[in-house]
Amino acid sequence: MSSTEFKVDRRDIQFILNEVFEVGKLCEFPAFSEFDPDTFHLIIEEAANFAEKVIAPINEIGDSEGCVLKDGKVITPKGFKEAWRQMGENGWIGLSVSPELGGQGAPDLIAVAATDALVSSNQAFLITRFLTSGAVNLIQTFGSEEQKALYCEKMATGEWAGTMCLTEPGAGTAVGDIVTTATKEGDRYLIKGTKMFITSGDHDFTDNIIHMVLARLPDAPPGPKGISLFIIPKIRHDGTPNDITVVNLEHKMGIHGSPTCLLSFGENNQCYGELLQAENQGMAQMFQMMNESRLQIGLQGLAASAAAYEFALSYANERVQGIAVQHGKDQSASRSLIVEHPDVRRMLMNIKATAEGLRGFMYACGHATDMSQHGPEETRNHYQNLLDLYIPIAKAFGTDEGFQAACTGVQVLGGVGYTRDFPLEQNARDAKIGSIYEGSNGVQALDLVGRKFNMKNGELLQSLQEELKYFGQVTIPQEIQGLIGEWNSYRDLMFEAVDNLRHLSKSEGSQGYVLYATNMLALMGDVLCAFYLLKQAAVAQNKFEAMASEAASRESLLEESTDARFYWNKIRTAEHYVLVLLPRALSNARVIKNGSLASLQAKLELAV
Repeated sequence: MSSTEFKVDRRDIQFILNEVFEVGKLCEFPAFSEFDPDTFHLIIEEAANFAEKVIAPINEIGDSEGCVLKDGKVITPKGFKEAWRQMGENGWIGLSVSPELGGQGAPDLIAVAATDALVSSNQAFLITRFLTSGAVNLIQTFGSEEQKALYCEKMATGEWAGTMCLTEPGAGTAVGDIVTTATKEGDRYLIKGTKMFITSGDHDFTDNIIHMVLARLPDAPPGPKGISLFIIPKIRHDGTPNDITVVNLEHKMGIHGSPTCLLSFGENNQCYGELLQAENQGMAQMFQMMNESRLQIGLQGLAASAAAYEFALSYANERVQGIAVQHGKDQSASRSLIVEHPDVRRMLMNIKATAEGLRGFMYACGHATDMSQHGPEETRNHYQNLLDLYIPIAKAFGTDEGFQAACTGVQVLGGVGYTRDFPLEQNARDAKIGSIYEGSNGVQALDLVGRKFNMKNGELLQSLQEELKYFGQVTIPQEIQGLIGEWNSYRDLMFEAVDNLRHLSKSEGSQGYVLYATNMLALMGDVLCAFYLLKQAAVAQNKFEAMASEAASRESLLEESTDARFYWNKIRTAEHYVLVLLPRALSNARVIKNGSLASLQAKLELAV
């Protein structure tokens, strides 16, 4: 592999799906009875092929060309429109959508894995797919039979695309402050207002774009409770254009191939939409799409770290620089590949551990979705509790760590990493947006500690405690029991920090409670990623020992067998995370316990 050639880590994806989560067991559920493990395997292989052969080659083109607004319409980079057509034809947009509505009906765990394979090849391109599939699922859940028939199949197959229109110039994170209005006229609504930062707000992929728009009725209650959700097509049912204007196309730090638009609805008082289900239910409905989107954005963080590892490792195995440390100051020694230098190996292992920890955690979210909807009745609530608790962590921790891994990838390359000759600088720029959109990461932290901790009288945390008892309920290979014992101490530290945070909220009011929500989320993200890495390590250790028992020696096994090296590295990766990365949880726990309000008490002033 060249250091500029994109590759999907098929082996790791299939390992986590088949050997850790045993995805084939989902075929026992009626909803997935028409699938089998071989079909699941094929889906992932085809997703990887599509990513490598179709989407990856247009990634740099999208970055260099960007999108253009011409005569009120957005023109996307070369190759994007054709790639979208192929994506729809191949079923990647509606992978988990019901077959009755034009989708494939695959498990969410498979959809997560396929997205993992796809998005790391071209983050900017895949965002339109996120929004379209999310809009389909929204209409599938809340739409009338007529709305489902009209929109879902055409969107699931890529004939039409979708958006989510929340943000306004005066209402970003505070969605309840929106002022876009909806006035009822017969069986439809006249929409008037402005929406900004609308991803895929206009493009040339499709003839029609279905906007999911939050607006307020004249007599609606104030705040979030007075918001309704409307379906507003770019092209009306009679084939005439709706009154939607692309006012501006944003020029961004990254994801240049993704059109981010300022849209005006109803400049000529002729923008019509239809209500989704009922008035004043918009926020509750939109939360479904937002939660789905937040997991997708978390996967964007995973994608950034996975791509960073592949590109950086490839370069490190090509670049010759300096003398390996074992040769000391012997200037006559041959020059070494930089992969031999300890600091480079440290950086590569940081990226690898981040990617594989996030992969395990994100797949756990997909698995929890399937189990909460299709698993045994007695366990559905447990998995729904886990999913509700995991989503803000997946989005925020995933994108923060993914961006850091992308930056570390640039560091591995040194000076050339900062140039556009290699894809890592684009990877970092594209990844940064993940911590900002779909609810900034600070908001995710507030959702975690302010809402999820207290939902159902603390039941979500009780489900987490039960889930994290896993290692005490199964047989664990002796070789990794020490690592699990180390992890246990951090698990206990996490729950102690939860108690400290709750105490802080009672003793100091809400200020201290929300001030360190981000620290709490990061602490939980580390503990959970380590947990799912240790699950992987337990499987890998058993597989490795079984292979070693039939080999002449471990050394010869590692020399000769690709599978043996994979399992060996999986164990070492878990060890690295637990002993090198997880200790930063101590810092976050100490910050929470200290509960300093200095940042709120400081008098922050501009220099004069």
